[in-house]
Amino acid sequence: MKAVNNVLLILILTISSACIYLIQFYLFKRPDDTVYYLFQDLAFVPVEAIVVTLILNNLLNVMEKRQKMKKINVIISAFFAEMGITVISELVKFNQNNQEFCQRFVLTDFNKNTMKSLKKIAGEFEYNIKVTPPSLETLSLFLNEKKPFMIGMLENSSLSEHDSFTDMLWAVFHVADELQSRGSVKDFSESDLNHLANDILRAYKAIIIEWVNHMKYLNDEYPFLYAAAIRRNPFIER
Repeated sequence: MKAVNNVLLILILTISSACIYLIQFYLFKRPDDTVYYLFQDLAFVPVEAIVVTLILNNLLNVMEKRQKMKKINVIISAFFAEMGITVISELVKFNQNNQEFCQRFVLTDFNKNTMKSLKKIAGEFEYNIKVTPPSLETLSLFLNEKKPFMIGMLENSSLSEHDSFTDMLWAVFHVADELQSRGSVKDFSESDLNHLANDILRAYKAIIIEWVNHMKYLNDEYPFLYAAAIRRNPFIER
């Protein structure tokens, strides 16, 4: 149906153009000028194509991408406000060398180098994740409560364009799913605990990196929100 409409539109515009040229010819009786200006107009078509496709189209794409990223960052902000900071605070408890990590993972004034440095520390640090049944109880209850919220976020089509955040969300959701599917944490075997330690490590590293991205966004766009968020920094030894 769309193709038929496009063909019909092309025919209407072509016939309209031909009618205008015929009217011009019969009114002014200057066929040479008509042909001359016809080719003059045709000669400018490639220039118009360049302006429209390469300049205006790119400009519109940039504006559209910024709008999409703004919507995505609103969703990410909602995640950290609703559960992200609490998840980090819970996962921190499993890292036996968290004090050493906090001493290295120091958030100062944000710039491009700071962001790279923090991500490098988060990616390369040797975490020591230790999981015990009692330590899992609070995390299990919290993630089970927030599963509907996470499912709603995963269903949001806007996040399909933000792969790293979606991967992080899946990693956290997987931890929640594992905790729920294995029954009571008191009955977890040693292999269960080792499996969960690996899942928690993967989710922990991913959420740290997304937290850095989020703090950079707040610092650039909403300094007053950044000031509030930095007071809740979960990587400060209190």
